[in-house]
Amino acid sequence: MASLKDSEIPRLPNPDADHYRLPGSDRPMPRTTSVIDRGIGKPFLTKWAGNLERQRVLVELEALMAEELDPEQAAALVARLQARLASEPYCEVEKNAAGAFGTAAHGLVEAHLRERLGLSPESESPGPDRPGFDPELVARAGQLAIDWLDAVGFEPDPEGVEERLWSVDDHLWSAGTADAFGTANLSGLIAHSSWNRPPKDAEVDADIRVPVLIDLKTSKSIGVAHKVQTAAYVTYLLERKRIEVPCHTCILRVAKTAGDRRPTEAILIHPDEFIRYGSAFRFIRRIYNFLSQEEVLERKYWRQSKS
Repeated sequence: MASLKDSEIPRLPNPDADHYRLPGSDRPMPRTTSVIDRGIGKPFLTKWAGNLERQRVLVELEALMAEELDPEQAAALVARLQARLASEPYCEVEKNAAGAFGTAAHGLVEAHLRERLGLSPESESPGPDRPGFDPELVARAGQLAIDWLDAVGFEPDPEGVEERLWSVDDHLWSAGTADAFGTANLSGLIAHSSWNRPPKDAEVDADIRVPVLIDLKTSKSIGVAHKVQTAAYVTYLLERKRIEVPCHTCILRVAKTAGDRRPTEAILIHPDEFIRYGSAFRFIRRIYNFLSQEEVLERKYWRQSKS
């Protein structure tokens, strides 16, 4: 497939935007992850956020109570605590730090794969020197991913490193960036991954190389949203005629801390499961569209009620 011109590729208005803009269209193209996040609930995040805030209150209170108090000081302490807690929620601070860590680790892997292809870095790599986290842990996470890719014999497609993918189908209309697409030894993938669901025929030829899309994560675990995300990317690959039939996908999680009991964890998804997760993405996309339309109506009603 011939390379697309930059003017034909969806682009983010800004790094934090939840949608892309496709040249020649005024219709926002939502990010794949934005679509999936709205369709698949994550109730554990509510508990996580609440626990973080509670821990922060206790830490701040303990620090302030260490001072000798009188009634006026007690009142001042309450005011100071309220002022501290009025800042950005701690869960947002943690989420942003986790995002920066993941971006830096992805940058190291991207630079490695582009170097293997003889390509210059597409942009300045975020590298392991960003503030807010231990650069040694970022470098460790990047190296864990690189070692795993080498172990499975991964060979990146010339266009498959941080490749922008999207669908112009009216019902799917969305875009995302796949971490790595190429080929790998199936025997290596099986040896260094766990099947999401074992296929009926697990016998493989050690010499067989298969197309595989790999999605790198630095989260604490691998969830269903990650599986649906890879299916969305395969959907885009099929639409863009990058592949003719569904391919294997693998979600590779690397640890952010030295204390993680699993430095690497990989879930391998057989092409036969594409219909399951690909169909889920299509359904979730419909939910996203419905909710977006309802939000427009709610905002319209709110404005009318205020006028």
